[in-house]
Amino acid sequence: MNLRYLHYLRLVIAHGSFAAAARAGDVSQPAITHGMKQLQQHFDTPLFERSGRRLIPTEAALQAASKSRDFAEGMSALAGVRAMPADRDTLRIGVTPSAALVCGPALHVGWCQGHPRRRLDMSSADEGRMLARLQGGELDLVIAPLPRGHRGAGLAFEPLYQITPLAYARRTHSLAKAHSLEELRGASWAIVGPSVSGPVDVLTEAFGVRRMKAPRITASCPDYASLLHLMANSDLLGVLPHPALLESAAKGLVVPLLLREALPRYEMHLFRPAPSRRPLGPVITKLRQALAASVPNEAEPTR
Repeated sequence: MNLRYLHYLRLVIAHGSFAAAARAGDVSQPAITHGMKQLQQHFDTPLFERSGRRLIPTEAALQAASKSRDFAEGMSALAGVRAMPADRDTLRIGVTPSAALVCGPALHVGWCQGHPRRRLDMSSADEGRMLARLQGGELDLVIAPLPRGHRGAGLAFEPLYQITPLAYARRTHSLAKAHSLEELRGASWAIVGPSVSGPVDVLTEAFGVRRMKAPRITASCPDYASLLHLMANSDLLGVLPHPALLESAAKGLVVPLLLREALPRYEMHLFRPAPSRRPLGPVITKLRQALAASVPNEAEPTR
């Protein structure tokens, strides 16, 4: 197996597409494409699944990337090349956009309070890419939904809190008083990327179990603040996984839809390396205490 192709695999996982991987690795896109085709021949299962324009790494790809990175680092050590040590004052956490808003304050208090030199660094990507970075030592923790089929190679993970998403619309929207998903047939929706599970999946699932056509997604936003602003100024509907996200919008402009059918719940998980590379117990304890004190984290949001 060509080690260069494994390097290309790590680039594709980190950057989400062959084109972006080629730019990051300073090689041609055909070289990445060829490398992935050659590498795929060594696996019985696909290395990537496509979600729109993004390539989502499978468990096989994540394990191959993690093991090949360990091997590459070992070879560098044998050659006398030392990797730059991680900044011990910086806590690097991968979070979904909603988790950044819900958990950010507690993470900052748990890590930075009383330590003026410390820094909290939160970044977001789809779940597969964040977990690959966690496996590779580029992140210390990840807070995200549990990807389907994830077996947690080299990672410990545990449920953190449950989310009951709700559909929302502009207060003056013609569908603001809708009471069923049936009334929402044909409506256009906006979503938040880059997460590929969570609210987007539960919305599709809610329609699918009732044998209705999948909702029409016509806009993708980088975060919930831009999603809420878009909803407040258009006829697009959206799904919010947590009521705390409404604090990003002018109060009263966007309202929840009081639907008879509840959208499926899903769980946010906390992922960390096993064994842990850093003593983060106090930070995690502070996070759990803050979530336990927030009633909406444990119960369905008031409608």
